[in-house]
Amino acid sequence: MAADPNRDAETNDAKSAIGSSTDSRVTPTSRRRFLSAAAAGSATALAGCAELAGSDGEDVLRVSVWSGNYADRFEEGLVTQYEDEHDVEIDVHRGWDDILTDIQNAPEDEPPFDVTVAEGNFYYYGRQDDLFEPIREENVPNADGIIDYYAEMRGTEYGLPVDGAPCTIIHREDADVEPETWGDLSSETVAESEGIGVDTGFWWYPLYAAAIGMDEAEGAEEMHDAELHDDVLETLEDWNVESWASSGEDIWQAFDNGVIDVAQWYYDQTAADIDDYDGLTHTMPEETTGWFNNWCVVQGTDRRDEAEEFINFLLDAEVQSEWAETHPMMFSNEDITYPEELEDDLPTTTEEAETIAFPDWEYLGEHAGELSDAFSSIQQSS
Repeated sequence: MAADPNRDAETNDAKSAIGSSTDSRVTPTSRRRFLSAAAAGSATALAGCAELAGSDGEDVLRVSVWSGNYADRFEEGLVTQYEDEHDVEIDVHRGWDDILTDIQNAPEDEPPFDVTVAEGNFYYYGRQDDLFEPIREENVPNADGIIDYYAEMRGTEYGLPVDGAPCTIIHREDADVEPETWGDLSSETVAESEGIGVDTGFWWYPLYAAAIGMDEAEGAEEMHDAELHDDVLETLEDWNVESWASSGEDIWQAFDNGVIDVAQWYYDQTAADIDDYDGLTHTMPEETTGWFNNWCVVQGTDRRDEAEEFINFLLDAEVQSEWAETHPMMFSNEDITYPEELEDDLPTTTEEAETIAFPDWEYLGEHAGELSDAFSSIQQSS
C-alpha cells in the first residue's frame, strides 16, 4: 500500500534536520560532557528512561527506527513476526535527527533504546561519539550472507548493513525529457524543461548525483577530492532546479503544479508512491548514489545479547525477502529474492552493488560544513 502523502511530508521534514544537526557535531563529544552542557535535554531523557524502567522491561527489546512509512512497514511486518517467533515484545521508538542526541543525553548505563538504525551519516557520527557497542560476530551468524560491498564500504565492527535505497530519477511520461543518467540532468533538453526537483535536507545525495553525472572520475570520486568540490557544486548550480524539496510531498506537489518535469528522489518512497500520481514514471540510472542503514547495538544496554539476536533476524535472507514484498528497498543478504517488479533495479551481488556510490563519511566528515554552506548558498541564490 502506498504511503500517505501527508505522513511523507511530516517525516521528511524531520528527516531534513539531520544535515544541520550532524554537521555541527564534527568534534566528538562524550555523553558526560554533553549532559553538563544540556541539562534541560537531559532531564527530558531521564524522565523517558524512568518511565521505561517502570514497565515490564525483562521481555522488552527497545528498537529505534526512522519515523513515518518506514516505521509503519517495519511494525506491520517484521515486529509481529519477531515477537511471535521469540516471545519478546518489541518497543518501537520512531525518530529522525533525535536518535543520536537521545543516546547522548541519557546516562551511559541507561540508554533510551537497545538497538538503533543508523544510515551512513549517523553511523559515522555515532562511532565518533562511542555510542555503539562492538558487534560480536559469533552472535550474528547471518552476517556471513552480507554482500561483500556492503560489508566493506563502512566496516562492520559497530553495526551491520541491512537495508537502504538508491536514488532514482522521476520524470513526466509526456514531457520531452527522458533522463537515463545523472549526466542527463545537465542536458539542454532538461535545461529547457519546466525544471528539476532535488532534496534539500540530505544535501549530499544531490551532490553525489551531480558528481556521478560529471563522469570525470570513477563513480562519485569527485566528492572525495577537495580540489574537485567546486566543480561538483558548479554542476549542481547549473542544473535547472525549480524545487528544493524537504519532503516527498514537496516533489509530488511540484509535479502536480507544473513546476518541474524531473526530480532526484529515493527509490523506496518513489516506488511506493508513484502509482498515486498520473503521468509520472521513474528511471534507475545504471550508476547512482543512495543510502544504506547499518544496525547497531546501543552502548550501555543490558540487553546486548538480545539486540544482536534481533540484528541477526534482520539479516536473514527469508526475512529480507518478505520485507521487500511490502517495502521496496534494497537489502544486504546475497540470497534475497525481490518481487518481480523490483528485481531488475536492485542489486543482489557485489558487482551490481558497486554501481551505487554511497557517501563516504570518513571523508565527508572533514568537509561537511563547507559543502553544506555552499549547497545552501546555491539554493538561496536560485
